[in-house]
Amino acid sequence: FITVRTNRNKYKITEEEQQTLATKKIGVVGLSVGQSVSLTLAMERGFGELRIADFDELDLSNLNRIRSGVHNIKLRKTVIVAREIAELDPYLKVVCFEEGINEANMQDFLQHNGKLDLLIDECDSFDIKIQIRQAAKAFQIPVLMEGSDRCTIDIERFDLEKNRPILHGMVDHLDIANYKNLKTFDERIPYISAVVGLETLSPRMKASAVELMSTISTWPQLASAVTYGGGVSADLSRKILLKHIDYSGRYFLDLDEVFEKNKEHTANTNTNERPAAWTTSTIEQYIIEHETDLKHPEGIALNNEQLHYLIEAAKWAPSGGNNQPWRWHYQNKRLHLFMELRDTLAYLDPDYLSSYQSMGASIENLLLAAAKLQLKVNWRLSPTLAPQHLAIFSFDTGYEPTAEELRLESIVPLRHTNRKSPERSLLTEQETNYLKQLVSETSGAQLTFIDRSEDIKQLADIATATDLLRMFIPEAHEDFITREMRWTPEQAIEAEDGIGIHTLDLNNNDSIGIKLLKDRKMIDFLQEINGGSGFGRLLAQQFSSASALGLISMSDRSFESLMYCGVASEKMWLGANAIGLQIHPLNVPLLFFYKNSVQKNLSLNLEKTNYLMKAEQTLNQLFKQNGAALFMFRIFRDSNSPERTVRKSNHKIFSIGSLS
Repeated sequence: FITVRTNRNKYKITEEEQQTLATKKIGVVGLSVGQSVSLTLAMERGFGELRIADFDELDLSNLNRIRSGVHNIKLRKTVIVAREIAELDPYLKVVCFEEGINEANMQDFLQHNGKLDLLIDECDSFDIKIQIRQAAKAFQIPVLMEGSDRCTIDIERFDLEKNRPILHGMVDHLDIANYKNLKTFDERIPYISAVVGLETLSPRMKASAVELMSTISTWPQLASAVTYGGGVSADLSRKILLKHIDYSGRYFLDLDEVFEKNKEHTANTNTNERPAAWTTSTIEQYIIEHETDLKHPEGIALNNEQLHYLIEAAKWAPSGGNNQPWRWHYQNKRLHLFMELRDTLAYLDPDYLSSYQSMGASIENLLLAAAKLQLKVNWRLSPTLAPQHLAIFSFDTGYEPTAEELRLESIVPLRHTNRKSPERSLLTEQETNYLKQLVSETSGAQLTFIDRSEDIKQLADIATATDLLRMFIPEAHEDFITREMRWTPEQAIEAEDGIGIHTLDLNNNDSIGIKLLKDRKMIDFLQEINGGSGFGRLLAQQFSSASALGLISMSDRSFESLMYCGVASEKMWLGANAIGLQIHPLNVPLLFFYKNSVQKNLSLNLEKTNYLMKAEQTLNQLFKQNGAALFMFRIFRDSNSPERTVRKSNHKIFSIGSLS
């Protein structure tokens, strides 16, 4: 029987090799992919004894990938596999562990009636994956694992490398012993992601991870991948047992990479066409060329200590994506504010809408710092020179700061964006009146709050939709990935700009989700399936925790209005922090509304442009205002965020002219 059944194996498998394989003991843990592996091993007669372990019964949803029939539903997976092997070859020895693998039977599985020659791990339980590897390492048993996504192969030769770290060292930084004590998915996600390697998942699997617990309830697997993986695993099993493979590692047999020709997206952002940075000499030349436009009272000379105190305060202003577009220059007893144009031009900075507000916020910080130094400030905007030159300042002595100015100035280095989601508590009338008063001190600025839960829910839906839209537009996505986000603390420190992912107040699950956004192919697929709702969960949670949503509006979107809006919003932000309130800007919807209704240059279909028009109308109705909506934010009570965004070194944003 055996001779006839294996006859067509020759000479892919020689007679001697077939006899060697007949002496080998293999253990398979997990019988989804493991079923395909087991049956393929049996067909090739790649073992003498097979130990199979799974506690589960066959379910209807398993039939998309497990070769069985409806008549086997509710039957143990071990029984199904053992029967199929017996029907194929009744002389093969199969030992069933119907309770699956646990601490009590693990040693029996690996050792009883002779040590395993190979362990094939296809189980879903992370703690079992770790524990059985620790045991396999102790017993010097090699481990093979195939992940159906991209046919990811892990080979761990504990039989040849006694000191080899489990899972290639990918979990060495984690407290493995504590895993079984973890209760929530968020607590477990760092362990799971370390094993599966989220960065190397296929775009469709990444998209599935986004949709997990939103439109799908578990990780997807396909019959084609499971069958393919079963064949690959059986082939590698034979090679390991016959000593044709004597090394470890992680490998990918990705058919998409071989055959698929996905369209590559290239955003319009071209760093080669970005303007040159200001230098001291180009600024000096600019001032000479625009001498008539830059006439301004001279004031007193400031010393280096005073100048650097002012600049240090000015640079701690907020800016879109932390791009910090300011460039300060002191010359002839006057301080100039220029726009560093190479740091603007983002997709969601239309007509410098965001950058001008950032500049206004920087001016407010400088004015407060000057008050602390008892300096009178004579300043004006320079609209005819925008966007290159924005404002000019001169100084005099004898200013007496108010207690409020000193209080707000003390908050300047502490102010930061807070994205936490605490338990909701409403603002008091005293708090809202105080913040409205601060905003009204800037001519033309108006602050409106909404705190009804149903209104906040409407705005949460709008913000979620526009945030997702941002990801679907290649240019906006490219800006987010490369210009705005810094994916490690080291990257943030080196760049001295952008938003470090470690500063976003994210839990483990949301941090993983943000990282998945880097894959453009995954984003394209989400758009194709009308997916991405999983990304909205975090934003919805943040909105629902807000004490209120606030909106600062001006009469129009002129250069002056944008700059003064920045002044007003920074003063309000500092005041909120001073009374124990936190601020989280929410300007993405407003910027999309502007691009849609004013610039009219969004590359969107009619359905989405109509949605944006209606969403803008809804926002204006909720806030009951007819002016230009310029700065929206959520406000709430919570502790400060532990991490802050990095700021540029002073030498990058400030210079003193040689003529000073």
